[in-house]
Amino acid sequence: MSFIQALINTMSSTIGIIPTENNKITFGEIINLSEKYINSSLNVIQLKERTKLQVNILNYDEVKNKESYLEVNLTDIFEWKKNQFPIFSIKGISGVIKTDYDIIFDSETTDDPWWKLNTYKDGTKTVPNLEDKLEKAKKTNKSWFLHRSDEKDKVINVCCAIISASIAELTSGLISSSDQTWGFGQYFIEKEEFLRFYLQPEKNITHSLKSKKSVIKSGFWYKLKKLFNLN
Repeated sequence: MSFIQALINTMSSTIGIIPTENNKITFGEIINLSEKYINSSLNVIQLKERTKLQVNILNYDEVKNKESYLEVNLTDIFEWKKNQFPIFSIKGISGVIKTDYDIIFDSETTDDPWWKLNTYKDGTKTVPNLEDKLEKAKKTNKSWFLHRSDEKDKVINVCCAIISASIAELTSGLISSSDQTWGFGQYFIEKEEFLRFYLQPEKNITHSLKSKKSVIKSGFWYKLKKLFNLN
């Protein structure tokens, strides 16, 4: 088992994005758009706290069997080497969001080399002009995966969803999810439908939290949905 696969196996759930137009976005574009959505919603509900996203590259040296963290220039294209992992984190939060990528075309599968697109094709009912978008996805021939480190951390949950949605917005991407907690994602959807599902208080706040504090946070999720025009 490779180092990359071993890390993936420890993740709770995964959100996948397949770009259909621009796959040369920068780290800075992703962070800026994600922070804009999150912090604008905090301002709407008059919370002074601001979410500050950070990103580093986890580099694994197979020869030395050693890990190291590299700084990211936010003007860099959202790309990295096979032995690397971009890691998004939030200042003051222990959980992280680890990122991987894959090439869609599978040259080793001669009967259906585009199976990674076709697997969810039949289950996709709500994406307009799906065939055209899948053809565009073949030209970009890339997919990204965001892996949450802690599915119980509601801040990591919603930030992972917003980062994914921001990437999809920047690339006109199709989203899928292997989130088994909610049994969701055996098909492709677009940003708006994805956020309608993820940004629900009952999905992010445990039933045991009945305090006034949880009510305030419910307001956060409600305002966040309104920010995305998901009424």
